Amino acid sequence: MSHFTQISAEIRDLEALRVAVARCGGEVVENAECRWYSGAQRKSVVIKLPGQYDAALEKQTDGSYRLTADWYQGHVSRYLGENGDNLLQLYAVEKAKVEGRRRGFTVTERQEGDDILVTLRDPEGGALKVWCHAGGRSTCQPDGIRGESCMKFYDLEKALGAVEEHRRTGDFYEKEEDGRVRLGHFFCG
Repeated sequence: MSHFTQISAEIRDLEALRVAVARCGGEVVENAECRWYSGAQRKSVVIKLPGQYDAALEKQTDGSYRLTADWYQGHVSRYLGENGDNLLQLYAVEKAKVEGRRRGFTVTERQEGDDILVTLRDPEGGALKVWCHAGGRSTCQPDGIRGESCMKFYDLEKALGAVEEHRRTGDFYEKEEDGRVRLGHFFCG
């Protein structure tokens, strides 16, 4: 692992959202009535759920969407998780898969305890492992690649959401094939 990056999901990709919502048992409908405890209200993006209440997404000034719902008596939480944590986790999974496929990577997914691991394998070498946690936070780590070449994944990582932390590890400074140590853009030795 030459670096790791902590990312917080920002809902911006309605394609990835549709798949995540379907995995939660709902459906994304645009320009529809959203059912709340106090009645119905037309919203631009609605997550239709089985039963009596729905959730909505409100577009923010930065282009992202904020999840709003009537969390009363846990109906919406039953499908989307407490405060939408399950939906945000699945959105992070689907966003990673969309971005990986867009770049021609092989994509796999597997459950690891409460987390979901998405592995994005680059046909030119190496892989990016993305652990998606409840609540939409993700941890990204390159695998099978050392030195500065791991940074080829950083644009993909930034496409997954807001980068909260990006830290290089000792492997980032590993020796290149010619025996020199790369420190950023400089070689030593």
